[in-house]
Amino acid sequence: MHRAIVNTATEDIRTNVTNVILEGSRYMPISLSFNKRGDGKLEAMDPKLQQAILLKKNGVSKLATSSTGEDEIAVVASVSDEDAWAALTEVRLPNRIAIIDSGLTIVTGRIPVKRIEYIHSLSFVKSLKAARKLGAAVKQTVPDIGADKFLTRISDLQGGRGVLIGIIDFGCDCAHENFITETGHTRLLQFWDQTAVDNIGNVSYGRLYHAEEINNALKSGDPYFALSYELETNAHGTHVMDIATGNGRGTGAPGVAPHADILFVQPSSSSIPLQGPETVEKNFGDSVNLLDAVRYIFDQAGDKPCVINISLGTNGGPHDGSTPVEKAIDGMLTEKPNRAVVLAASNSYDDSIHASGEVPIGGYFDLMWLVNNSTESEMEIWYKAGGELDVEIIDPSNTNLGGVSPMETGEVTDTTNQLQLVVSNRLTDPNNNDNVIGIWLKEHNAGRWRVRLINRGNTPVAFHGWIERNDRGQSKFVGEPDNTHTLGSISCGHKAITVGAYDATTSGFPIAWFSSSGPTRDGREKPEISAPGSNVFAAASKSKNGQVLKSGTSMAAPAVTGIIALIFSAILTTGKSLPIDELRDIIKRMGRIQPPVSVWDARFGFGRIFIPDFASLIGSLSPNVVA
Repeated sequence: MHRAIVNTATEDIRTNVTNVILEGSRYMPISLSFNKRGDGKLEAMDPKLQQAILLKKNGVSKLATSSTGEDEIAVVASVSDEDAWAALTEVRLPNRIAIIDSGLTIVTGRIPVKRIEYIHSLSFVKSLKAARKLGAAVKQTVPDIGADKFLTRISDLQGGRGVLIGIIDFGCDCAHENFITETGHTRLLQFWDQTAVDNIGNVSYGRLYHAEEINNALKSGDPYFALSYELETNAHGTHVMDIATGNGRGTGAPGVAPHADILFVQPSSSSIPLQGPETVEKNFGDSVNLLDAVRYIFDQAGDKPCVINISLGTNGGPHDGSTPVEKAIDGMLTEKPNRAVVLAASNSYDDSIHASGEVPIGGYFDLMWLVNNSTESEMEIWYKAGGELDVEIIDPSNTNLGGVSPMETGEVTDTTNQLQLVVSNRLTDPNNNDNVIGIWLKEHNAGRWRVRLINRGNTPVAFHGWIERNDRGQSKFVGEPDNTHTLGSISCGHKAITVGAYDATTSGFPIAWFSSSGPTRDGREKPEISAPGSNVFAAASKSKNGQVLKSGTSMAAPAVTGIIALIFSAILTTGKSLPIDELRDIIKRMGRIQPPVSVWDARFGFGRIFIPDFASLIGSLSPNVVA
């Protein structure tokens, strides 16, 4: 836990607050108050939508991306009337994702920033959230998890045949020999590049490549040029795809399910930041494009068994499975049997991005926040409904910028009226009814900031805080680390399978130092399982037949994705099918020691996955177990 000095005095500690003018990264206090709004309209919104509105009002335009126009933002919503959503003239590219348990429908779309407040006010729009950015050797993985032994115990060596593996990631090398058949044809059924500027193919945005077009490109001297596709060396997605389903023709080391079909989606990004160099740097897409990708893959699979790997993630969010993204994935997984989504647990265990504590009655709790100079930073603080917290921001010069009470939004601008800081204090999020404080800090504000949580109520208030992921310069909490609850923000759903990483190259198979920890904020046991994720050699993009070494839970997730493809492939021969809840139960029961079988560990899950045990299990599946 991050320790803080707690003041139990009841005196008003918000007197004589000041605002600041920022000049570069230096601060000059002036006698201005925090610019605040509290009319209940803006403050009732998702903090990221508030940021978009305030930036627009401060003259900051959102640049166009491959999936959004200028001053347009991608959103995910839960609505009671999906036809009314689709009929809104403000909504471009409306997409129905899934019906969730409450009877609401999760939808996505792109809307003008200046129409956010109007759309949020519509009675059938129950929740509206902005897109969130997502960030992202087989030779040892396959034998360690027993995939090679499993193949020899299935009489027809299915190896993933008849199963579609969906990969949502960045960087697809369809020219690497591990994804080409012996006859020289691609193993990819389709490749949807959401980042492509030209809209080509039967998709709403980006470019869709079918197998025939890829095969024609493979005959050319430069298949990437022939496809008009820019691919970086040693891309994350190619490495992930190889672990799950490479056939080993180029590297001599096949992946877990070498005979599965492949559909790859490279996600686009359309989220904040709205302007500047961050808008053009490569990243791993956002949550709205992710949902579009999952929906598309499952629709293309139809009744064909399908497992989707998502080795992407971010840190923000409530971490209780209540986000529209997680609810939508849960909904899609319950539509049909023989479907699965596998998620990386995240690599944030040692990054000091989580803090928790309790704010006493009449006192306060200080969170110390060390901010990098070159990048913007974000924080979210979540706590249960019933309590109410004020928040004050104290800058690196120890100047108190002022307080923001529940259902208020405050902002700080510099001498040129440029927005530097936004604090949103929101009660009753519509997806879980909990309360959230969102803080956004512009780049070039380096130093040790203090976030003071103040409890003026009659009961103590327990909270969890997370700092958003930023690979260009991660900010962090200062103090004694609290590395629990560090799973990725989309890795806490109820139906998807979350995977931690261990080191299969080291004696004793220890958990990887970076592998994030459960449980979820609502106390559920995730991750479910762990797989090899340290020092993994797999296909290197733009090498034709080479490998590259990578580490991360991104490398562990596709091992489990491949295992699920093997299971689906094997049960195809029996004529049976497997609902997601039964599949999750099987996965959890197949862990090995460290921790012992059936004992959950916050980082290993229910153990290190081992595939041979599935062979006898599949043969004994009874009709009342499968649908």
